[in-house]
Amino acid sequence: MTIHPRHRRRRLAGALGAGLLLAAVAMPQANADAGASADGRAGVSLTSLRHGSVTIKRDKWGGPNIYSASTFGLFYGYGYAAAQDRLFQLDMTRRGAEGTVSEVLGADYADFDSAVRGNVDIASVRAQYADLSSRDRDILDGYARGLNTWIDTALADRGKLLPKEYGDFGFEPKHWTGLDVAMVTVGTMAIRFSDYTAELDNLTQLHQLEAKFGKRRGREAFDQLHWAVDPKAPSTLSAADRSGASARAKSPAALPGSGSVNGLHPGAPTATLSPEQQLPHPAKDKGTAGNDDARAAVTEQLTALWAPARQPRFSNMMLVGEERARGAESLMLNGPQFGSFNPSYVYEVGLHGAGFDVVGNTPFAYPVVLFGHNADISWGATAGNGDTVDIYQEHLDPADRLRYRYKGAYRRMTTRTETVRVKGGADRTVDVQSTVHGPVVAVDADRNVAYTKKRSWAGKELESLFAWVDSTQARNHAAWEKQARRLAISINWYYSDRHGNIGYFFAGHFPDRPAGQDRRLPADGTGTMEWRGMQPTATANPHVLNPQEGWLANWNNSPAPGYPNSDFTPWARADRVVLLQKQLAAKKSISADELWQMMKNAALTDVNADWFRPLIRKATTGLPADSPERRVSDALARWNGRNTDDDRDGHYDSPGTAVMRTWLTSALADTLGKSLPEKIAANYTTTEYPEPGKPTPGSQHVTAGGQVLYNALLGRTASVPQRVNLLDGRNATDVIRKALRSTASSLTDTYKTSNSADWLAPTAPHTFGTSSYLGVPMTDDGAELSGPVYMNRGTENDLMVATSDRITGYDVMPPGQSGFTAPDGTRSPHYSDQLDLYVNWQHKPTYFTKREVDDNLRSTQRLSFLSG
Repeated sequence: MTIHPRHRRRRLAGALGAGLLLAAVAMPQANADAGASADGRAGVSLTSLRHGSVTIKRDKWGGPNIYSASTFGLFYGYGYAAAQDRLFQLDMTRRGAEGTVSEVLGADYADFDSAVRGNVDIASVRAQYADLSSRDRDILDGYARGLNTWIDTALADRGKLLPKEYGDFGFEPKHWTGLDVAMVTVGTMAIRFSDYTAELDNLTQLHQLEAKFGKRRGREAFDQLHWAVDPKAPSTLSAADRSGASARAKSPAALPGSGSVNGLHPGAPTATLSPEQQLPHPAKDKGTAGNDDARAAVTEQLTALWAPARQPRFSNMMLVGEERARGAESLMLNGPQFGSFNPSYVYEVGLHGAGFDVVGNTPFAYPVVLFGHNADISWGATAGNGDTVDIYQEHLDPADRLRYRYKGAYRRMTTRTETVRVKGGADRTVDVQSTVHGPVVAVDADRNVAYTKKRSWAGKELESLFAWVDSTQARNHAAWEKQARRLAISINWYYSDRHGNIGYFFAGHFPDRPAGQDRRLPADGTGTMEWRGMQPTATANPHVLNPQEGWLANWNNSPAPGYPNSDFTPWARADRVVLLQKQLAAKKSISADELWQMMKNAALTDVNADWFRPLIRKATTGLPADSPERRVSDALARWNGRNTDDDRDGHYDSPGTAVMRTWLTSALADTLGKSLPEKIAANYTTTEYPEPGKPTPGSQHVTAGGQVLYNALLGRTASVPQRVNLLDGRNATDVIRKALRSTASSLTDTYKTSNSADWLAPTAPHTFGTSSYLGVPMTDDGAELSGPVYMNRGTENDLMVATSDRITGYDVMPPGQSGFTAPDGTRSPHYSDQLDLYVNWQHKPTYFTKREVDDNLRSTQRLSFLSG
């Protein structure tokens, strides 16, 4: 690991602070209410308050650069600007994170809110908030105070400034606290990206497989669906670059042929951790009231997102270091795939002053820039999918089910009661029971056991948030990595700088589990399988500085060779990251434009084609050219693998798109659909291809079913042992040929011709939905936007080009910076002005230096405030 010292570090001439504020164009001032602090404390003494000012400069895309000499003032301006652009979206995101949607939208969301309250311990986050340093409190409280100032301004002139959605949905915005600001991040980052578990569902699957195949073969089949490690799974680090000793799975590579696993109660559980119990139920979309099809589509999307065996996969990244970058010292291209929404999931901002000097974008206007740069370094992230959660099986007292056995004695569960306010209906109370391991998520009354969820990051939510904040102030790799080690949730972090260095850190605090625990299944809760602490990040978390290849690529794949799978993430040989890796490896030097083109190539390429086409070609070798199998195989062979509509005629350009999708659907149904138990098969027979009329998938990958099928077709040559025939008792050639005949017949019937050249499927548009990933409305239903064809790319894409003297950033974050619609229906000029850029694979610059900001200035606003 070599740090490139070629260039002397350039320091900023000075902080962008008071002098700049004095030169700002004077605009009407907004004064915060001095009678209450942002966390709700009343009676603040006026003598203890400090006067301050902040300047907001907006560029031609509507992006704000914010300047203040104090931390409170800087984030006061940030909250104010974010509220101007995204007030309704932020309001509904807060309600979704805290479980207060039904308070304003009624009984349709009462189940949703109850599930949120059971899954999120707001009291724990409140305690963390109370322990924050004064600077960190200033970040959250300043943000809340700025947001509240704009709320008061909008309510005072509601005919012009209050977002239209408030009138449409029939409620008004309420003030925020600093805790509310923190909860948005906790709910949409920690919970969304680091709270997965499929252990209880896996246990149910295991018993179903044992019932079908017998105990020994059932366990072998389970290992083929949920392998512990695939030695040929592509990884972000190469074997030569691997750092950290955790790449050896502590759990067994295969289940024992007989006996209990993890000391669990024998027999199949009668309670399963369904998606509705794991995460908030995908409630009815108020924006689609009266539209059953649209509501069903939202529910289907969410069910697919969280269902067992449909593992979460979000975001990609490519980095190029000094040895391979052309025209730059280093390059970084990030594509976080949160989903496509209107308003945009991300928000652009520049923060200058009080130790901050950053620009970039971030989800839901978080009080930290997740994707951006300062004067010296750039940073980005993708979901890590590391195993930070365990399910424990608690043995209940037959005489009192609120007691559970732990270390030889019964203990009483703790209970907290949550009250869910319901607009137009009676309040609902929710009792949440917890053990030493965590909250109860399911109860199996027949076997007198309960299941609880233990998180390695519990109690560290705000520590993780401020590790991210502090990382944006780092000026070198060592300072950045120090913050990466603090991050408790599972996130891949990336680094690049002006000296040509690139780096990667598989962040997260991962449990030191007892030897022999099978992490794919629940653990015994009686005290025999307790964590022994956290693994040391220095040795347990894969990381690298300046890899030997000179580049890094990630698409939520395995971090390092041999790193064990989570219970929900089967990292496998068939992985989409190869679409990035092959392109990077093929070029000796790479320019910024070429890197952007690589992203486009991967985003339009079918993720399954390169894995299955060689097998199909092999299976049809020697067949007559006019046979249906060969006609379909030849159509695939002629295809470039891209799902494009270059002529914008509403149909894909090649029949290969229809052929690949139809063949895979048929092959999955004919194999896993028949060989697996019915209740399991549904999760392994979906292709998750985008379809016209259905919500746009946030991210497309080789599904768990596709991975299992690929291994089954490889048979003895598979890197995951294939001991049970999952091809319904047949060989690979017969299966492939049958699916080809079925494809030929199906497409001939659909397109009324046997000429494969005419099998041009209608395109699935790239739609920007109006409800969040949890089904909570972010705007009116009629505000949905779309592009002509689905692109498997970031919600935003940002490109960081580092030269010896500066970092230049570019991004595109559709539909636009603002989500504001006035009461009369007039939209902000920046409502959708980035949509065409996105559709046409273009990007815009982000403005960082004072000169860049001033050269592209469209408006300036100066605010004064009181803090204390």
